[in-house]
Amino acid sequence: MPRRRRARRVVRGPHGLTLYVRGTLPSGGVAIIGSRTPPPGAEDFAYKLAFALGEPVIAGLAPGIDAAAHRGALAAGTPTVAFTGYGFGRTDPPEYAELERRIVAAGGAVATLLPPGTAGSAEARIERDRLQAEHADAIVLVCTELDGGAMHTMRFAREMGKPRFAVTPPAGATRPEWEGNRRCIAEGAVPLPFDPAAARAILSR
Repeated sequence: MPRRRRARRVVRGPHGLTLYVRGTLPSGGVAIIGSRTPPPGAEDFAYKLAFALGEPVIAGLAPGIDAAAHRGALAAGTPTVAFTGYGFGRTDPPEYAELERRIVAAGGAVATLLPPGTAGSAEARIERDRLQAEHADAIVLVCTELDGGAMHTMRFAREMGKPRFAVTPPAGATRPEWEGNRRCIAEGAVPLPFDPAAARAILSR
C-alpha cells in the first residue's frame, strides 16, 4: 500500500515552491505519459497498463495518452495523480473538469504550481512535466513526437536518474508519434513491448 500524504490545499512543492493540491497525494507511483494525438492502439495500451499496474498512476491530464492512463487507473480503483499546467478553475480542456472531479473523488489528486484562476502557458506545462518526473518512481513513455511535452518529462527523468521506459515502436511504424520513443531508447530508456501484459511484467521486475 503506497504511503499517502493527507489531503490539503497547499503543500510545499519541489525546490521550496508552493504546490496547490486537491485530494490526497500519494508518495511515488509510475508516470504514464505520451502524445495528445496517439497512433492506433496506443491509448488502449496506456489504459490497460494503468489498469493493471497496481500502484499510483501519474500523468498530466492532457488529451490522448495521459487521459487514457488516468481513466485506466480509475477503472482499477487505483489512485491517480494529475499534475497540471494551469491553476484550479482554468481546466484545459474545459471538458476535463469532470475527470478532475473523478480523480479526487476516487482518492487521488490534482496538483499544480499555479495559483487558482491562473491560465495555462507553455512554461507552466514544462514545469508540469518536471513535476511528473520528480514525483514518479519510474516513467513510462507510451508514444510521443520529438517535440512533444513528454520529451521534457523524459529529459528531466534522465537528469534525475529515474528509471525510464519507452514502448518499442511497432515494426514499420512511420507515424511521428513514435519518433520520440526511438530517441529515448537510443538515450538509454528501457524498451517495453507494445503489449500491456508483457510491459507490466517487465515493470514488476
